[in-house]
Amino acid sequence: MNYSTYGTDTLLAEPTNLTRIAGVVIEQETLTLRLSDGRCIQLEMRRYPWLAWLVAATAEQRSQWEVVPSGGGVWWTKLDDGIELQPLLDMQPLI
Repeated sequence: MNYSTYGTDTLLAEPTNLTRIAGVVIEQETLTLRLSDGRCIQLEMRRYPWLAWLVAATAEQRSQWEVVPSGGGVWWTKLDDGIELQPLLDMQPLI
């Protein structure tokens, strides 16, 4: 990403310590995202209307996921849908 301040171009380096999705587990109605920093985000899928597409999916469809190359999301190719990590991190309380 390039920025310009008073005619001087600057380039922001990508941070190397970004949290990424390391794995996904779906058990019954719970979606768990394992993160690279050791944390987990658990979502009871029925509580979130924006996950209705995943609730309605078959077990086979749910099992065919991939972490996007940046590590910032998960994509279900067969369902042609996915989720991004950053909005989920924004929802989590800081501990």
